Amino acid sequence: MKIVLITGSSRQASNSTYLAKTMLAGLPFTELEIKTFTLQPIVDHRHDREWPRVADDYPRLIKQVLTAQVIVFATPIYWYGMSGLMKTFIDRWSESLKLVQGFREGMKGKQVYLVLVGGDRPRKKGQLIEQQFRYICEFLQMNFKTVLIGEANRPLEIKNDQAALQLAAQLGHQLKRDGDQHA
Repeated sequence: MKIVLITGSSRQASNSTYLAKTMLAGLPFTELEIKTFTLQPIVDHRHDREWPRVADDYPRLIKQVLTAQVIVFATPIYWYGMSGLMKTFIDRWSESLKLVQGFREGMKGKQVYLVLVGGDRPRKKGQLIEQQFRYICEFLQMNFKTVLIGEANRPLEIKNDQAALQLAAQLGHQLKRDGDQHA
């Protein structure tokens, strides 16, 4: 089972990345750290005859995503939404719908896990992001598995949220069991 972790934090010592990696401990995965790629914002050409190609790293990123059976999205909660880096990446999926043959079919059935971390009542304020990802999954017929939400603000403060760390470990064990059953 191929797992891809997509991290949308701009911070080096990222709480959301740490929590996601805690969940994936002991599992093989590929990390796509969006901040390390050149990614241009979307220019919407959905209703034009052609969609001009953009010279950036997006094709490499989406190719990795299409090869995965499991996608873990990890993002901090920024202003009650996902990070701008993550949003830019997902906005570009409109381009893939038009330019990447088999994109919709390739996304269908993928398992999606969402990891969110915020410092201001994230379990309540992260609900909007969870709903957004549920709609994204519904649109592309992906299988939204669950959301893991941690509370932290300062770099790596997530290490103090024992409940989130324990749930991350439990989800990781379940993911491993699911993978072993499909092997």
